[in-house]
Amino acid sequence: MKLQVYSIDCSFVLDCIKFHIFQISRGTVAEVPAHSHGAGNYEIHYLSSGSGTAKIADHSYAVETNTLYMTGPFVEHSQFPSGDSPLVEYCINLQAEETDGWKKNALSDLFFSNPAWFGQDRQNLLPLLQQIFRELEEKRLGYAGQISALLAQCMIALVRNYEMALQPESCKKGTGKASASPLSDKAMLVERYFLYEYEHLSLEELAEQLGFSVRQTQRFLQEHYGKTFREKKEESRMAAALLLLSASGESVTSISEKLGFASVEYFSSCFKKFHGRTPRDYRKSLGQ
Repeated sequence: MKLQVYSIDCSFVLDCIKFHIFQISRGTVAEVPAHSHGAGNYEIHYLSSGSGTAKIADHSYAVETNTLYMTGPFVEHSQFPSGDSPLVEYCINLQAEETDGWKKNALSDLFFSNPAWFGQDRQNLLPLLQQIFRELEEKRLGYAGQISALLAQCMIALVRNYEMALQPESCKKGTGKASASPLSDKAMLVERYFLYEYEHLSLEELAEQLGFSVRQTQRFLQEHYGKTFREKKEESRMAAALLLLSASGESVTSISEKLGFASVEYFSSCFKKFHGRTPRDYRKSLGQ
């Protein structure tokens, strides 16, 4: 299944937690290199077919059909399919924060106390996810409201899976601490900058958007991500490269230009150093 990626802007509140969904995707996924997300950012993975391995923090897990897992702030994770069994994945990227007048409750305790979670879906998530993509493709009257309602049901199903699981202690450990405080506007800006502005990433531009000096921006990145701007830039462009190579029919030369590389040769060299294979070899592994 060809990878489909939709940027959306959907927000809703469940029991004093505000969820903002900003991207959803589905399709066959190849190797996903180790990466992590900043404060308040979460990624939900549901595997509808195939098998492989997910590494979450310091633990490795076998993934298969109906596997569900979530990675939260600062939790490093990667994913690799089995050679003969490609993974088809639904992925939801979201931000979560406490609302005004927030009070600790069962939902917030489950969600914020689990910076990562791994298990099997026992809440029948797949039909909800399939309906979301039907709505996105058909765009019938009222589809935006329907998508918001379906995504809210997905979040409820996620935490009910938490609730049903017996002491998932092995997956509660992350490389950082989940944020249970209001999400920083600055952190949200950084997340969006690296996600969407990969064509022309600039430390000076990011500093200007944040209202920081260059030095303050570097300190902010170290505090929230444990990485330098250069490391975040490389991670962002290499993640975008995987997406563009998987989901578009653009040439490798065109993708290298879009990512801001001076030449296709330099792009190929950086890609191989980061992912262990050339862009063309990566495409061949997808059967393209």
